[in-house]
Amino acid sequence: MDHERFTGTPEMRALVYADRLYGCADGKTAHGLVRFSKKFDIVCVVDTTLPIGDAAEFLDGKKKGIPLVNNLDDAFSSTHPDTFIIGAVSEGGVLPEGYDKAVDWALSKGLNVVSGLHQFLSDDPRFMKQAAEHQCTITDVRKIFRDHKRFYTGEITKVPSFRIALIGTDSAIGKRTLAVLLVEELQKRGRTADMIFTGQTGWLQGWPHGIVLDAMINDFVSGGIEGAILDSWKDLHPEFMIIEGQGSLVHPFFPGGFEILAAGQIQGFILVDAPKRPHLDGFPDYPMPDPKRVVKIAEMLTEKKLIGVGINHEHMNRSDITRSKTIYQKMFKVPVSEPLSEGVGVLVDVLEAMSHGKK
Repeated sequence: MDHERFTGTPEMRALVYADRLYGCADGKTAHGLVRFSKKFDIVCVVDTTLPIGDAAEFLDGKKKGIPLVNNLDDAFSSTHPDTFIIGAVSEGGVLPEGYDKAVDWALSKGLNVVSGLHQFLSDDPRFMKQAAEHQCTITDVRKIFRDHKRFYTGEITKVPSFRIALIGTDSAIGKRTLAVLLVEELQKRGRTADMIFTGQTGWLQGWPHGIVLDAMINDFVSGGIEGAILDSWKDLHPEFMIIEGQGSLVHPFFPGGFEILAAGQIQGFILVDAPKRPHLDGFPDYPMPDPKRVVKIAEMLTEKKLIGVGINHEHMNRSDITRSKTIYQKMFKVPVSEPLSEGVGVLVDVLEAMSHGKK
């Protein structure tokens, strides 16, 4: 198929497969699609290790009518999907163990398969043969961006949008989720805003402007970020652009987004941290970094200031959240919010004030 032209539509009914991983950070692609999707109509999430229920309620305690199902055949017969999305990630970006059988199942049912992994399913003769036999397609999101080559030009200086980047102390910590919530809150207030995605889930969610940073040749990452911002301005003329972060500036394993801060020519940044996370996600021998260190690095790199903090509430109860907010407010002297339970109003207040030169 022509990967460049595959965009998806809300009419495409997608089953999201996150077996064994929906309940942890490795299910973050599924989490992102349950919380927000413009490209696909998410009709169910499948994880055979979890009881049936509501997929959004499992994540955030609020129902959205997306079934959480523990049997593929039941999911197929009850929700009638036409698309099968790999909703989990793995170390090295390969298909998690046993997922190849689920892909076989999906293709045998004539479902179009979409994957954001580094392992390209469309390069596997086994899968492509089945896709041809059952007249369905395989889309590898990262393949779309693998050969994307644009050099940085400096044209971004002509874009007047107010640009904010999200940075984190770790990967899979809530940067994209916070970016989505900021855009939605700005739009509710009648402001024009766009999220510049930098990972495969942003593309899957249907955001029109961005790149998949870790799929690209490094020489072209900065130009890709600039190009996405230029395209956003050309298409939407948004007052605000919220740039999704990647990894962490101090993460030893994953891309940390130095290019996002530098190439994005931002006016400020927001930190996302998980106060109760004991170690870097997936790496128990590596403790979480000091958030003050991460902020100091970002301020030195950008010569801009931290403007707010978002708290990831994992392993936290309400009193833990309240206590952490007080600590971070004293530490950084900026607004702090737990976005999923409290919203992002205090953070957007700052964005609006800054954009008007009031802060």
